[in-house]
Amino acid sequence: MADHPADHPNAIKLDAGAALTDESVEVARIWITNNAGSNVLIDAGVLEDPTVFGYLLADTIRHAARAYAGTWGLAEHAALQAIVEGVSAELRDQVTTISTIQEGTLN
Repeated sequence: MADHPADHPNAIKLDAGAALTDESVEVARIWITNNAGSNVLIDAGVLEDPTVFGYLLADTIRHAARAYAGTWGLAEHAALQAIVEGVSAELRDQVTTISTIQEGTLN
């Protein structure tokens, strides 16, 4: 599957070996701008059950731990623990305010 020409120049490029088909659907994009917060785009219409979205987040965290371990020379378990601690702190403290820019989706 080729990158869309309209994609942002800093978008993560799809690996040629990615197992995407015509039935594959993007569920979320996460962007961060230095010192300006995040931009999270979620198509909640893709997964009707929010529990399944939770499973997807868990898989994403596990993949992220492996990516951090490989990129920064960390132990995968240590990277996983750091990510989980960050998720827990953010959910517990909720120090930022989120705003929705498109109704019907989470942004």
